[in-house]
Formats: sequence, C-alpha cells, structure tokens
Amino acid sequence: MAIWGKITNRFAKSSAFFAIGIEFGQQALLISVISRQQNKLHWVLQQRLPIENWQQSLSQWVKQHQAAGTPCHLVFSTNRYQLMQVDRPAVEEQELIQALRWSAKELLASSEEMSIDYFDLPAQPTGSNKVNLVAVPTALVKEVSEGITQSGLDLQTMGIEELSQCQLLESTEQAQITLMQEPGEEICLSIIREQKLYFSRRLKGYEQLSTYGLEQIQQGIAETLSLEIQRSMDYFESQLRQAQARKLLICIDTPFIEELSQTLQQMLMIDTSLLETDINKAEGLSISPSTTTSLGAALRQRNGAVT
Repeated sequence: MAIWGKITNRFAKSSAFFAIGIEFGQQALLISVISRQQNKLHWVLQQRLPIENWQQSLSQWVKQHQAAGTPCHLVFSTNRYQLMQVDRPAVEEQELIQALRWSAKELLASSEEMSIDYFDLPAQPTGSNKVNLVAVPTALVKEVSEGITQSGLDLQTMGIEELSQCQLLESTEQAQITLMQEPGEEICLSIIREQKLYFSRRLKGYEQLSTYGLEQIQQGIAETLSLEIQRSMDYFESQLRQAQARKLLICIDTPFIEELSQTLQQMLMIDTSLLETDINKAEGLSISPSTTTSLGAALRQRNGAVT
C-alpha cells in the first residue's frame, strides 16, 4: 500500500528524470534522483538541502536541474511519525481509517491533529489480528505536500522509512534481514521477504555508534547486535511460522562496517554483506546511512508501489 495514497498533479510536465525520492528529516531534505537510460535505471544525483526555508531551496533546486514534472516519492524520517501495532478494529474496510483514528487518539494521548494510515502484516502470530498504524501530524503532511507540489515536482506518495527500505532489495522468496541506521539515529532491524515487511523493530542505545573504536565494535557491539538478531530470527520462525532467513544486509553508521559485517557473520553463521542495490550509480555515489531512505523512496517508481 502507499501511505496517504497517490497524489496526482494533472498539470505535471514531462521530465528528463525517471523519479525523485526525498527524505524529509529533522535537519535536512535528502534527495535521490534516478534516470532511465536504455531501459536501465541510473542513480544520477544525490543532494542535501537544509530544513530551514526548505520550500524555497527545493524550488530553486528543481529549477536549476530542470526537474519540474518528475514523479516524486517522499518518506518521513523516523522522528517525524509514530508507528505502532494495534488490534484491527472489527469494522468494514471503508470504515477502518476512521476507527483507527480513535485507536490513535487513545494511544498517542496528544491534542495535535494527526493524519492516520495503516499497512497490513504479511504474517502474524496465531490468534492475532493487528495492523501497523502510522500517525503523522496533519500540519506537517499539509506543509510537505504543498511545498513539494509548489516546487514543480509531481508528488505521488508519502511514506515511512520502514517501507522505503523494502524497495532497495530484490524481490526474493527467501527472507532477508536488514540492519540499517541513519547518522545519530537508532538501528532499524527488519525482516523482508518479496519486498514485504514482515518484522521491524528499533534498537536503542546505538545512536553514538560512529564514535566507537574497532575493539568496542568487534566485542561489545557485535555481541549485543547478534543477540538482537537471533531473537528476531527466532520470533520470525516460531511465531510467524516462516522459513529461516539466510542473509543479513547491513548499512550502519560506523567507519568499521566491514569488520562488523565479518564479526556478525562469524557469530550468527549467516551470510552477511553490506547493503547494495542493483541499479547503476554515477561516479561518487554510494549506498550509505544517509542515502538509503531517499533512494528507496525514488525506487518506489520502479517497483510499482503507487497504488
């Protein structure tokens, strides 16, 4: 599903680019641009714009790169929304959003008006009937949709990080575990199969990981991470009744990511590698903790995620 549906700009112009992905973060807008050349996708540009006066900066950037009319997919960073599992209300499908608004009011205990959406779980424990509820301040949704549309981009969807990362992976029947972290944020542990999010949780206590030395990484950090991964794998297999995941992909905020990958592989006895994508990249561009979310957003266009 596409959080907050498809937003159509019927006056959009044609663009030289295939799609643009934007991460709306706390400190900045992170922008990934992909083009299609000879039926192959190319990641051609990565840009960071300050959050202050972002509407003006984005409009100038769109004009500078002649990007008006490009399909755009936006993803809110984790500190911009709340995600929780709630019991699915016993109502008809067309009444579900309204019923979830009441659930959100009780759980959030906030007077701020929130925009609510949800996405289903591909699998859940026997006897459970839950959905993933997403809540974003309505004022923020309005600000973002208006600002991006006024910049000239063709805003199509707005979504969240947990779903954005699914677009980075190939669709495989075999489940894959991802460990992803943006600079200064918590680590997100997810289990994904066929580009669907089966399991996700945030790991606290790793926000300063980039400052840790190699010895801390190889001993304490790797050990605690391996325990969290093993617990999540056990839940995936026993409670969700899924086949064992056999691949671990990591993109974490540490200069010792290669060493961490090797250590985790030894501890877990699972194929472990750094996260990569199958699209071509312009010189100087690489997968990193600060590019994965916006790139995943742009790839929604390729993967037909607009529903």
